[in-house]
Amino acid sequence: MDLVYGLVWLLTVLLEGISGQGVYAPPTVRIVHSGLACNIEEERYSERVYTIREGETLELTCLVTGHPRPQIRWTKTAGSASDRFQDSSVFNETLRITKIQRHQGGRYYCKAENGLGSPAIKSIRVDVYYLDDPVVTVHQSIGEAKEQFYYERTVFLRCVANSNPPVRYSWRRGQEVLLQGSDKGVEIYEPFFTQGETKILKLKNLRPQDYANYSCIASVRNVCNIPDKMVSFRLSNKTASPSIKLLVDDPIVVNPGEAITLVCVTTGGEPTPSLTWVRSFGTLPEKIVLKGGTLTIPAITSDDAGTYSCIANNNVGNPAKKSTNIIVRALKKGRFWITPDPYHKDDNIQIGREVKISCQVEAVPSEELTFSWFKNGRPLRSSERMVITQTDPDVSPGTTNLDIIDLKFTDFGTYTCVASLKGGGISDISIDVNISSSTDPPAVEPAFLEIRQGQDRSVTMSCRVLRAYPIRVLTYEWRLGNKLLRTGQFDSQEYTEYPVKSLSNENYGVYNCSIINEAGAGRCSFLVTGKAYAPEFYYDTYNPVWQNRHRVYSYSLQWTQMNPDAVDRIVAYRLGIRQAGQQRWWEQEIKINGNIQKGELITYNLTELIKPEAYEVRLTPLTKFGEGDSTIRVIKYTAPVNPHLREFHCGFEDGNICLFTQDDTDNFDWTKQSTATRNTKYTPNTGPNADRSGSKEGFYMYIETSRPRLEGEKARLLSPVFSIAPKNPYGPTNTAYCFSFFYHMYGQHIGVLNVYLRLKGQTTIENPLWSSSGNKGQRWNEAHVNIYPITSFQLIFEGVRGPGIEGDIAIDDVSIAEGECAKQDPPTKNSVDGAVGILVHIWLFPVIILISILSPRR
Repeated sequence: MDLVYGLVWLLTVLLEGISGQGVYAPPTVRIVHSGLACNIEEERYSERVYTIREGETLELTCLVTGHPRPQIRWTKTAGSASDRFQDSSVFNETLRITKIQRHQGGRYYCKAENGLGSPAIKSIRVDVYYLDDPVVTVHQSIGEAKEQFYYERTVFLRCVANSNPPVRYSWRRGQEVLLQGSDKGVEIYEPFFTQGETKILKLKNLRPQDYANYSCIASVRNVCNIPDKMVSFRLSNKTASPSIKLLVDDPIVVNPGEAITLVCVTTGGEPTPSLTWVRSFGTLPEKIVLKGGTLTIPAITSDDAGTYSCIANNNVGNPAKKSTNIIVRALKKGRFWITPDPYHKDDNIQIGREVKISCQVEAVPSEELTFSWFKNGRPLRSSERMVITQTDPDVSPGTTNLDIIDLKFTDFGTYTCVASLKGGGISDISIDVNISSSTDPPAVEPAFLEIRQGQDRSVTMSCRVLRAYPIRVLTYEWRLGNKLLRTGQFDSQEYTEYPVKSLSNENYGVYNCSIINEAGAGRCSFLVTGKAYAPEFYYDTYNPVWQNRHRVYSYSLQWTQMNPDAVDRIVAYRLGIRQAGQQRWWEQEIKINGNIQKGELITYNLTELIKPEAYEVRLTPLTKFGEGDSTIRVIKYTAPVNPHLREFHCGFEDGNICLFTQDDTDNFDWTKQSTATRNTKYTPNTGPNADRSGSKEGFYMYIETSRPRLEGEKARLLSPVFSIAPKNPYGPTNTAYCFSFFYHMYGQHIGVLNVYLRLKGQTTIENPLWSSSGNKGQRWNEAHVNIYPITSFQLIFEGVRGPGIEGDIAIDDVSIAEGECAKQDPPTKNSVDGAVGILVHIWLFPVIILISILSPRR
């Protein structure tokens, strides 16, 4: 069809040429296409529809007739085509779009006009087809939202894929195709508000067979040769939405140039959540270093300040998000103004009048800002005639005023406003104001610059004049501290320099360049130092903790050095260490041989650390200049599971809950929780309000007895398998162990908490060890039990649901130590009758026989 249109157009043009130049005709227009097209529908509702696959090349040609030759312009619905494409193609007969994208679909118009009659306009609608990868997310029933999915009676698998034309979905469980009505426990539907963009697989009253691999297939029926796309998700009884924890303060106030490390760790979620960092405004700085959930910003600047958020997502429930605000100390943009304005012709400074000098800076954080006033270099204090005030921060933030009442001749001079931050680490800003006549003291840059350089190297400092009035008699002087180095007068240049050819200890310090005229002085400050940059601790050390003796542990400390070549060679590090919460630092030096390379990993082993204490570690590089910048981190002890049991402690703080596992034969499971992260819809009047230590952030294990749990249902938690210490062949008895734990049983419907001992080879026999039932009040209680295992063993905590929902039972700080307990708890009033006593006698029986055999006769 398009070929016929083309021939007709060509014939018309030839006839016009034969007819001569005197024939005028209004424009006509026709749109033809070339290139690949999936489908073309002619004259449907007075328009043509051109279908093309995303990424292909669109080429539309506008064929026109008319004399004079019409001018052509392409436009598009909701704006000119030039808004989206190169202008060179908009005014040509052919509009070409390579690698067309979905947003470039729409109705395109070709407009031809030559001044005769109305312009000729034709249009064609371009439909771009595409299919994105589908995404499966898992959600819980709204009415019974808990923390983990194996509590739930209903789970929703939501499949979403962006497409054009509308997508069709199909579901599989393993290799089984799921259809609506094929399984009573499965319902497949589309939410009415999604218009076919979403397909939901609803699993009602979860059954064992519902824990499986599910696949969602998205299809546009091979239109434009677009293949089907599939995504899979494995649903298990451990599937859970993500939870995270930020190991940083909020907010974080730092000085520029420091290295900041934000640590985000997952505390729950199955499948394992992915961690990403985002910034509230703008993108993350390019210089950041990301290692898993750890984000490091080296040499931070004010541009890096803002709110940083860690987001954990595993497509189960809602993503978890934690944020912290980084505040970088800064002082900038100092300015002043005088009232009355000496630069205004009708408003002069006069003797006997009041003069106000206002000084303003931008300070971060503003609450740390302080001001000082000086006159001719001497400190000023507020008095009846010299009144110093600070403006309300809500009216004019960062502003101080000096009111001179009844101006006298002796008041003329140079007034200096000095702004500083209480937190330190930032150089002060000084603003000099000369009170005499219409003047403008010099404005210079840089106001402050830190230069780090090693000894025997050269450095050049440059101070530039931005503006000054009057410019005559513009002089400068360079000082190191109070020592005058050089003075001079400006000619035509706009800057002055001071070089140091070979740095030594005497050359380090603060250099001030003062540029002076009648109105006052401007000052450039340079801090020249040989301080080394701070080291950066390495947090990804594999297995940093190990145990070499009873009650102590060792830690492999690793770090890299920031900019090791910036200054002199680092000859040693000063290591400071103190127990968390203590004031005193214990220090020692770590010698360094040779030059440290950039990125080189340095290792030092810390020993004689007391379990389970945490320690603060401070590391300071040392050069022949002296101390460099320090950095501090905290190291923590995590108890491993020993191959031969000597001592075991578990507070359920780590991600693998000390290798405790859920029993597959029970009715429901124990849950790891802290008060800070528990569901806001938790049942009142039952369960702990903190962990055993009183921390809202600490974790514990508990059983949730809300619906759908029934009375008598059991949740069982299995400890790791412990290998007992090798037996002394000459000893009189088996090794004794003190088994202790804290338990919390608060609520009017408390059921029973049982503890069993399972010996190796006796997987079907569980011996009662301890039991308690009933309400114990809102407190943690401790239990101590002596055990005498003769082989490898496991401990089993069994929680039994009581008659109602106010029956949550919790445990925390489980310990096993070699040797008998210092005290053993007597049976509680409502303990299970006789079970514990019988067990103790059963296990003591072989011990009594062995004592009888080995004991000498009298």
